[in-house]
Amino acid sequence: MSAVVALREGGTADLAQLCVLATHVFVDTYCTGGLRPDQAREALAAYAVPAFERRLAAGHRYTLAVCGEHLLGFAETVASQAAPLAKLTDALELARLYVDPGFQGRGIGRLLLSEAEALAQAGGHAGLWLTAWAGNAKARAFYRTVGYADLGRWDYVFEDQVYENRIYFKAPAAVP
Repeated sequence: MSAVVALREGGTADLAQLCVLATHVFVDTYCTGGLRPDQAREALAAYAVPAFERRLAAGHRYTLAVCGEHLLGFAETVASQAAPLAKLTDALELARLYVDPGFQGRGIGRLLLSEAEALAQAGGHAGLWLTAWAGNAKARAFYRTVGYADLGRWDYVFEDQVYENRIYFKAPAAVP
């Protein structure tokens, strides 16, 4: 795909694409040993259209990376509602940063992350925080490379399966 990647805000018309891309990235990331029944149920619950509709109605914002009609990735941000650490209470949460595996390594994740950081700064937030699965070495290296500090562990649990996640945080850049 040689066309230019553009960013735009997502809405209800984009939910089907968001669902499919999110499921694809979830399976590619978490199901490296094959797809277990609990993982399938989690993906179907977390990435169904009604789940995205609820998050959109609750104030989540979707920034889409697109090339024409093609969704290549998205960032989901929300004002912190369940921050795992007190210092993150006033920070913007990056709930998801998903890039189609076929388009990773092309700067799309960095572009989406920069936009999320800009949203945090424009909104007067204390910074941007996120979690990344401890088993996702590629994502963890990416966040460290772009200046995020690892603040500790926060587990993602579904159906009694515990997935260690790492909490990352970056304060907004000082404005000269």
